Amino acid sequence: MKRLIYLLLALPLFLVSCSDDDKVPEFDVKIVFGEGATVENNVISVTQGQPFTIESITPVNANVEDIAFGSVTYQLDYGVGITTALQPYRMSFDTNSIPVGRHLFQIRFPVFAVDYSVMQALITYELVVLPAEETPETPPTGGTEIVTPAIS
Repeated sequence: MKRLIYLLLALPLFLVSCSDDDKVPEFDVKIVFGEGATVENNVISVTQGQPFTIESITPVNANVEDIAFGSVTYQLDYGVGITTALQPYRMSFDTNSIPVGRHLFQIRFPVFAVDYSVMQALITYELVVLPAEETPETPPTGGTEIVTPAIS
């Protein structure tokens, strides 16, 4: 009788372990950049001294009905991350303290989708800070980009 009780207690553990936690939803991310930045081929160009703004981050083209992002963390050159939890995840960066040259810019956030495990998304850009002397004649107007994030 004890064996039967132990078997019945262990049965739910075996059934839970049979789910597929490795499946991930397919989705893209729409990023709206504010004035002062030019985005082309995963490279963001901004003039030193001009503010660099991300207006919004939203999921698009998802194969699931309900999908949402958690707190978004912006990180420059593996430094301290700046996190915002308020949608549309707007963030403005002061480029006066960023040295001229190439930098790694990462956007990290958790993804919550119905019937899927929680996952982390990562979007990586190369950020090029141009000297103030190389200011373009026509100021950059920002733009919109749709990217597919790396999922882990």
